[in-house]
Amino acid sequence: MTFARSCLAAALLAFTTSAAAAITPADVVRQAVDGYIRPGYQRFDKAAEGMAEAQKALCASPSEANLAAARRSFADVVMTFSQVEFVRFGPAMADNRVDRILFWPDPRGIALRQVQGLLAGKDETATDPVALHGKSVAVQGLTALEFVLYGTDAQSLAGAEGDYRCRYGAAIAANVLGMADAIVKGWQEGKIGFAEDMLTPKPTNPAYRSITDSLQQITGVFIQGFELMRDLRLRPAFGRLPGDAKPKALLFWRSGLTATSLSGNFSGLSELFESSDLDELLPPAAAASAVSVRSTLNDAAATLATMKMPIDKALVDPVERTEVGRLLVATQTLQPIFVNEIAPALGLSTGFSSLDGD
Repeated sequence: MTFARSCLAAALLAFTTSAAAAITPADVVRQAVDGYIRPGYQRFDKAAEGMAEAQKALCASPSEANLAAARRSFADVVMTFSQVEFVRFGPAMADNRVDRILFWPDPRGIALRQVQGLLAGKDETATDPVALHGKSVAVQGLTALEFVLYGTDAQSLAGAEGDYRCRYGAAIAANVLGMADAIVKGWQEGKIGFAEDMLTPKPTNPAYRSITDSLQQITGVFIQGFELMRDLRLRPAFGRLPGDAKPKALLFWRSGLTATSLSGNFSGLSELFESSDLDELLPPAAAASAVSVRSTLNDAAATLATMKMPIDKALVDPVERTEVGRLLVATQTLQPIFVNEIAPALGLSTGFSSLDGD
């Protein structure tokens, strides 16, 4: 009898301890860093390495097959970068890396003019990754490489006549790889560095005085991410009617990778939501918000998976345009959920905007 009572007491103690060990804001921040940010940038880094190798192989042996391989590796980088591009703090912001990797939006076509100028003038300094890194951000990242691989006269890359163009593309790929390496290194474990500041905030740290500051930074990824997708990726191109649509206002329209980029955006934010367990911090009264987030993210993923044509063509198609509209509605739904429901339920401020530069 005594033994049975001892076992019951032990079981009750274990249950009580488990119940008391509820998730904390520090847990959410740690899980966001270890479960999403670090592995996400590692995937991007690996894809960038593959892109740099494929671009070098194309230059060494120009052919249709190697051009196709270079384009596939570019698509891998677009996907993996899109999954983490809204982490706009820490190592990604050092040395203006976000804009160097992806110069967008570009409503005045600055990148196109500058890239075309380099190709026309065959500026040899642009074929050196180090020298290229010191040039305009518009000519050294993914939108520049997209024009190299898919723009006017891109087919010359399959032959000897595309030599300069290819070497410039190789320099872009190497430059992107160098920045991906630096970001991964910046997020490594260690006693000194950005992750340590974020995970162990101190009153003397102006950026992270408490774990609430760190949690707000993580929550801001969702708020700013959906805002950017809505206001800078979809709205400018959508228009009121098919005749008002502006397909060339879409990111990566030239390569047909707009859907790939958006898929990466949605899947990356979904990965952050699940890996961080942010919803477990919510009080019961706000539990429905997490259900809405998951449902809307799943709907967006399903829409992207079943679209019958590239998004730039779907915009002007009366039937398929509705599917693009679903994606826009998803961003219009998700951003307010985080601003008006989740952040307040967690006691966080929402008075910041990526579009304001904060």
